[in-house]
Amino acid sequence: MSLEIYLQPFLYGIQLGITYILLALGLTVIFSIMNILNLAHGEFYMLGAFTVFYISGLMKINYFLALIICIGLVSAIGIFFERIFFRPLHGEIIPTVIVGIGLMWLLQNIAQLVFGTQPRGMKEIFQGNLSFLHVNLSYSRIGAAILSIVLVLGVYFFIYKTKLGKAMQATAQDKEAALSVGIDVGRIEKIGFGIGCGLAGVAGGILAPIFFIEPTMGTSVLIKSLSIIILGGVGSIPGAAIGGLILGIVESYGQTFLGYSATTFPFLIILFVLIFKPRGLMGREA
Repeated sequence: MSLEIYLQPFLYGIQLGITYILLALGLTVIFSIMNILNLAHGEFYMLGAFTVFYISGLMKINYFLALIICIGLVSAIGIFFERIFFRPLHGEIIPTVIVGIGLMWLLQNIAQLVFGTQPRGMKEIFQGNLSFLHVNLSYSRIGAAILSIVLVLGVYFFIYKTKLGKAMQATAQDKEAALSVGIDVGRIEKIGFGIGCGLAGVAGGILAPIFFIEPTMGTSVLIKSLSIIILGGVGSIPGAAIGGLILGIVESYGQTFLGYSATTFPFLIILFVLIFKPRGLMGREA
């Protein structure tokens, strides 16, 4: 077999994995700060994709401006839901799971009423292909990877280098201690939830020109996000990065060589890893 047969899916997997990191980072930020798994996470991805589709694809507004609007809008929706639905539950596991499932169903049905049930597609933002070593990589995929890298680095800088980010770290480590030193934990949780939802939304916006979008696509996105943080280690930001890349590459190779039967292949990899690392690749021991 020629080199391009193996190189093409690897490059596709890297691009996909980098964008998956955004998804997993959003879920990780929310879990770390609030100790809940937002089961409506995939629906915020879907909302972001449709936001960019309508603002850029139909209204012909600049794509990058559409992404900025997408982040702000989806973050605001997330903050609203956190205040109304999640904050009163105080992190109780079963109620938050029920609320998350309810929001998932609610947002899917609202999206079907507003956007319809048919898959939508938008024109590629970056036209053409880059060819080397007999491998073709579209400029749209390259652009998506670059945008995702910039955002991931921005999130890293924000969390580890800013005062607000350090307050988020302190809240994630020990809420009582954070309160004792004057950190407004409620405000931090609100901001963290908004950031997590915004990251999911912008990931949807970045991939909207590449894949078809539909109201029910959030379910598969949620499954992938959960798989990434389980693989990398729940609550670990470096783990989310590693898990996202692994899932993207494995998924790309699986689709190339196994076709539709590759759907469960990434989960077999995750199970294999968890046999030897029950807390994930970067998970901390209790």
